[in-house]
Amino acid sequence: MKKIENFINENLNDFTNLSRSEVSEYSLDEFDNEVIDYLKLNHRFDYQGICVYYVKDEDKIFVEDMLS
Repeated sequence: MKKIENFINENLNDFTNLSRSEVSEYSLDEFDNEVIDYLKLNHRFDYQGICVYYVKDEDKIFVEDMLS
């Protein structure tokens, strides 16, 4: 999904500096409904070693560097 790719590209330096098991958390109001619905349906989006996913229990979007 291009919107998530753009989000990752815009924040890539921050995301690649995440240490192992460290996540960045974002509230749903930081994303449009299309992105939220995509993540709820597909569970995750991986791009350039970064994983973006929805966490139902927290009702937030999490981001992890899968290469750290």
